[in-house]
Amino acid sequence: MEQETTLDWQEITQEEFQSYENVRESGVTNMYMVSVVEDLSGLEKDTIFEIMRHYSELNTKYPGVRL
Repeated sequence: MEQETTLDWQEITQEEFQSYENVRESGVTNMYMVSVVEDLSGLEKDTIFEIMRHYSELNTKYPGVRL
């Protein structure tokens, strides 16, 4: 049985947020196609979901990512 991991969104690094944002800005895929976002960004599913849930907060925390 798979163990559930708990990721605190505040532990997401600028590099992880940048990887997510690079995929989002590319327009290559619908961001809700998480398996494709995983492949393109190199991020784990839990990290992607936390970025989605806390996108505004991360955008504020890392203002240089979105220009």
